[in-house]
Amino acid sequence: MPPTPISPPDGSDILTLASPAFDAAYPRVVNRELIPQPILQSMEWAWNTPRFPERPVRVLRLADVWVAKEGLVFDRGGNLYRETITQHSAGEVEQAHAAVLAAMEQGGVEADADGPVLLCKKRGIGNYGHWMMEMLPKAWLVHQHLPALSARFLVAHVPGHLNDSMAQSMAMLGIDLSRTIVADDAPRRFTDLLVVDGLSEHGGYMSPLVLDALDALAGVVPAAGAERLFVTRQATGFRRVVGEDSLIARAQTLGYTLVEPGVLTLPQQASLFKGARKIVGVMGAAMTNIAFAAPGARVVTLTPAGMPDTFFWFIATLRGLDYTEVRCPQSGPVQGVMPWDTDLLLSADDQDRIFAD
Repeated sequence: MPPTPISPPDGSDILTLASPAFDAAYPRVVNRELIPQPILQSMEWAWNTPRFPERPVRVLRLADVWVAKEGLVFDRGGNLYRETITQHSAGEVEQAHAAVLAAMEQGGVEADADGPVLLCKKRGIGNYGHWMMEMLPKAWLVHQHLPALSARFLVAHVPGHLNDSMAQSMAMLGIDLSRTIVADDAPRRFTDLLVVDGLSEHGGYMSPLVLDALDALAGVVPAAGAERLFVTRQATGFRRVVGEDSLIARAQTLGYTLVEPGVLTLPQQASLFKGARKIVGVMGAAMTNIAFAAPGARVVTLTPAGMPDTFFWFIATLRGLDYTEVRCPQSGPVQGVMPWDTDLLLSADDQDRIFAD
């Protein structure tokens, strides 16, 4: 049986910030006609919003709770706080609920009672973009605005390079890594948990306040000298342009620096994108680094025709970037986990277009 979604008790808000209103413009989309209508409709409600009004961002303090899966929070009665449902499927919610109820029945799980812990886990824990734009900003907000709490930070257990980026990003913001708690999906109990609500709704909203963390992070690295970047997904192995080698060769003859973010440290990535004035790359987590670019920088994302995404448009809007999506026909089998994880076809005209000044 699914859990009952509930709201935090009265008095749970310990801090409320005003997230500023901002204007937005419909993105420049090349080959818009290739986008399937259901996919287009899922994005257009955001794209057609000319102004996102001011809204509150809250820090909630919850007592005696359980955290399971990718940041789902349950009270001691097994009810689910609706603010922590972030793109979780009904099946994932039910699995987490069952695991929490089982842990309650078995007993023996000691609650963490060593002071407040900030929830820095949400759906999408294995994605660099989700971490940088949706989880890290929560850590920075509490670190900056509520230092007297001496909060600790609950983060996800993730593999390899992303784990390094997570650690580097927190350290660059002056957060003591000894104050992090690394957790898997198993239920954990906390007597004092902090939850930040309102910074983002993946696909539907992104607060200008998320840029505070990125600005603080970029402030500790110098801008690199490369003005043009071509971002490749060679290490990823899917969602690549057919014939990318020749495309890369052309980019390099035009003065573009080839960038493979997955093999760079976070400071190196921030430095490169901070100094760039033109950035071209296939839409994917590595392009999150456009958030380090200066206002006015030109960004071209090569995007699968069937990929529903407003994430990078939000980043570009908040940062004041000149943003273009080139929608590409998809080719070959699905190689990742999503239907748009195929290779991409880029026409000769579109190749000319992406490199035009």
